[in-house]
Amino acid sequence: MALQRQSNLEEAKEWMKRLDQEFVANAALRHLDGNIEIEPFFRDLLNALFGWSLKNSNWTEQINQDSFDLDDSVSRIAVQVTSTMTPKKIRDTFKTFLPKHRADYDRVIFIYPFLSKKGSGGDLTSTLEGFDFEPKRDRLDLNNLLQKLQDLEIGQQANALTLLRQELKPLGAALRMGVDQNVEAIIHIIEHISSGVPTRKPEMGPNAQKKLKRFAEHAAYLKRQFTLHVDCFQAVAAARDAVGADPVRSVRCAAWLKERSLAFLDQHNGDARAAFDGLVDYFQEKLHTAGCDCDQPVVRYFLADEFGRCNVFPNPE
Repeated sequence: MALQRQSNLEEAKEWMKRLDQEFVANAALRHLDGNIEIEPFFRDLLNALFGWSLKNSNWTEQINQDSFDLDDSVSRIAVQVTSTMTPKKIRDTFKTFLPKHRADYDRVIFIYPFLSKKGSGGDLTSTLEGFDFEPKRDRLDLNNLLQKLQDLEIGQQANALTLLRQELKPLGAALRMGVDQNVEAIIHIIEHISSGVPTRKPEMGPNAQKKLKRFAEHAAYLKRQFTLHVDCFQAVAAARDAVGADPVRSVRCAAWLKERSLAFLDQHNGDARAAFDGLVDYFQEKLHTAGCDCDQPVVRYFLADEFGRCNVFPNPE
């Protein structure tokens, strides 16, 4: 269970990091529309994390009203989603909010789409006029939301993660300039399969022809996975070069692929075609979960190449 929590948190951290990068870039370009687009996302995420029933205030009140964006009238909470962290922004919000809505809400919460926030700065006493606002409690950044997610029970964490995947999927593409997303995806696969301790030794002296005879019924299909996608060679080679030559990693990768591919083969009653496709689907799902975009042919070529190395569906020793 602890391992699942750790996995959930690591995935959530990756999504939050990508969201932070997106808004940092938008701020540099003075692009402000992202705040409007992100309001429904934070509405659903905050509801999942805190159990609130926030709705979009700009749909029910006047369009783009300037004191808050989301509200829960039962919990008496108003939320403003903003990328502006200045004391002036807080003061201006309360100057508009207090005359109209003080009687309706007990808390005003500022949500910042960044991993860390700046200090609120300055004395807000005169602006608040006695309203209960504590900057440390009521100003939340993405790290604060990660801490809240960490405390949820497993089922609630899973729901929050599903939301992150669905809403932030467009941020799954490689964000590092000059890095091919397919190269990044294969690097991720190599890191994933080399993270465990091997339980089998890699097969010495691979015999691809023997293997094709062994799977004669699906030999043509398995061979096509290599020949049809050979143009993906450069992406796979670049990924292998990026992680570097490491004997220990090679042993772990080979052992992982041998063990898991045989498990898929057993699961599909010896049907090599179905087992191969199952492995492709497995890695595609892992990449999607990690926020990586990848062309499926690259995964197929990688596995076909490992098949030729006798790491996928190894011959009996």
